Amino acid sequence: MSNLEMERLWFLRGVLAAFASSGEVVQLGEICKLCRLRPEEASTYLEAARQGLHEDEPDFCDVIAAETGGGAGTPRGPSGKWPARLRDAHQYWRDRRYLEDQEFEKEWSWLPTFPGPPGTGKH
Repeated sequence: MSNLEMERLWFLRGVLAAFASSGEVVQLGEICKLCRLRPEEASTYLEAARQGLHEDEPDFCDVIAAETGGGAGTPRGPSGKWPARLRDAHQYWRDRRYLEDQEFEKEWSWLPTFPGPPGTGKH
């Protein structure tokens, strides 16, 4: 990850969390424009954005729809399960947006790792 620009990575994480918490789906091309990523480097940044997610934490990258329809171009799990993963990501990040820390921890058992620096979440 040494060749990645950390500010761009943090911005990407924040953008993904914002789309997820708003219940939105976004095209990969829009993410590239918003985050000033070249298409050929997008998958590298998306994989880096996922690093540190708790095993059972919904993947905020699931809000990205492939340009041809369906799930994200670099899904963490089986692409046929994208609608359920999208729903989970929306619910999780919507709760994070609107619930206070204690309420969120009661509902989900931890605070999310992202979009802050790695190791800032609790499990």
